[in-house]
Amino acid sequence: MSTLARRALLSLLGSAVLTPPSLAQGDGPLVVRHALSQGQNAKVLSYEQVVLQLLLDKTVPSHGPYLLEASEVVSQNRAFLQIQSGEIDLISAMTSAARERQSLPVRVCLYRGLMGVRLPIALHSRVAELEAISSTAQAQALRTGQVADWPDTQILAAAGWRLERLPRLATFAEMLRRRRVDLFALGATEVYPIVDAQPDLRVLERWLIAYPAAFYFFVSPQKPVLAERLRKGWDLVLSDGSFLALFERTVGTQLTRARLAERLWLRVPNPDLPNETPLLDNRLWHPLVRSRLHQAEGR
Repeated sequence: MSTLARRALLSLLGSAVLTPPSLAQGDGPLVVRHALSQGQNAKVLSYEQVVLQLLLDKTVPSHGPYLLEASEVVSQNRAFLQIQSGEIDLISAMTSAARERQSLPVRVCLYRGLMGVRLPIALHSRVAELEAISSTAQAQALRTGQVADWPDTQILAAAGWRLERLPRLATFAEMLRRRRVDLFALGATEVYPIVDAQPDLRVLERWLIAYPAAFYFFVSPQKPVLAERLRKGWDLVLSDGSFLALFERTVGTQLTRARLAERLWLRVPNPDLPNETPLLDNRLWHPLVRSRLHQAEGR
């Protein structure tokens, strides 16, 4: 081999060694097509997106940069079909056995189990009447509205509650006003901003409905690398305290207002909670959820 040829070959080899693998392969940032906007409340939405950004930011040193792309808001059932097909990469929702079969669940609850702690909403004119409820049997006899494709509907139906299935969340206030339903229930971490926007509605203060539940990020089966990255991110933010600080900063005021410990808890079983739900990992759950729900059921 001539001297000129050897120099050319050494130059090529040197370039191959010095070029970072990601640049050599033409890789860019990880694009995450998400559907976190479920049309409920801006504060709730911003919380879920900030959690996602926290997990991704923590893993930039190990996994590289990322880019978030918001997708069209659709129903929860439609969103899971999109996740399953790979049309979108990530959504957040309450878990169920069917949903975990359609996707890759990242099994850390964004709300520390408090989405299963549901506060009843009623017309202001009916508050005194409905605050008198003192047993599960009395509450079951009421006409309770729930969104048809939410897991909450199946949970309450399986327990014998009298339900009115609503096509979407936006209809619940009018259903209360028309007395088509007696109450509607939302999670303790989301209810107040929604109800505060409706002057004739109130959140009841003396009792609540509670069932074991988990609210996860779900990833498309076509993006296992993203799911693994989020699991790594959760390990980091649970260890360094940054997730708990974010949670308290974002929803702490609502929890103080809800006074959960002072209420009567009407417990409802959740037969569709997957066996893989990490109920024994105390880091993942609010203390009241552990003591009032998990320990009460021996789980």
